[in-house]
Amino acid sequence: MAPTFVLTLMLFQVSGDASKSAWNVLDKSLAESASRRQQALAAIASIGEPNPTAVKKAEEALSDKDVLVRQAAALALGELNAADAIPALRKALEDTPEVAFAAAKSMTKLGDPDGRDVIVAVLAGERKGGPGMVTNAVRKAKGDLHHPEGLVILGAKDATSAMFPPAGMAFPVAKEALDLKSKGAPGRAAAAAYLALDPDPYAITLLEWALNDDSALVRTEAARDLGERGNSGSVDKLEAALNDEHTAVRDYAAAAIIRINDRNGEAGSVSTCTPAPRTSKKK
Repeated sequence: MAPTFVLTLMLFQVSGDASKSAWNVLDKSLAESASRRQQALAAIASIGEPNPTAVKKAEEALSDKDVLVRQAAALALGELNAADAIPALRKALEDTPEVAFAAAKSMTKLGDPDGRDVIVAVLAGERKGGPGMVTNAVRKAKGDLHHPEGLVILGAKDATSAMFPPAGMAFPVAKEALDLKSKGAPGRAAAAAYLALDPDPYAITLLEWALNDDSALVRTEAARDLGERGNSGSVDKLEAALNDEHTAVRDYAAAAIIRINDRNGEAGSVSTCTPAPRTSKKK
């Protein structure tokens, strides 16, 4: 037997043994307390690619008895880019508001339009009017959600902690200036942040609309996200935000204008999985 082949075989065996030991550690955590199960799912999410075993364990956790574990499982499936798990995530829209919002975020990241409807509906909150798709999205989301009355407060827990690194760093600094307790504002800010992950160009229109939200928290997040996604057409809206009464809004609007101009007015890109086809809701 050739030495090179033998070495390759030995390395493969060592690698396989290491993976088996690693899964044993995660399985042990998944069998312990709710907080340990959440921690294990967060670790599994960090794998980042649709590893079949990781996806299977996250899907199984969607049926966990603890709501926060189910929420972590829904988020993990998005981080794992698990497009095959979209049917399970759609079913999770019927869960509690926290789990439903987590499922919607992952579905949006995976390119699923049903998740986008929920995110848009959360962004809209109780505001009337708005871009054309808002009314339809709210109606569709209320039909998909088991607790449609929870739309206004969905995601609030996410946004008041470290929902994602950039915003998580910015919001505590401006916490005294921003009214974090205004009804539904954290959830709307979280929705704006996830719209920034939506490759549909209409996401830019929705973020521009969010610049006029009643909450400075939401306006700050919208300005930051337009820095990522906006185009030359967004600059005028951001210029108006330079006169906002809140410093954080003005600062992020200024940074967004600079960022957009640095890419010559081109819309910011976002990577996602191939959008899943919309399916009719079973009666």
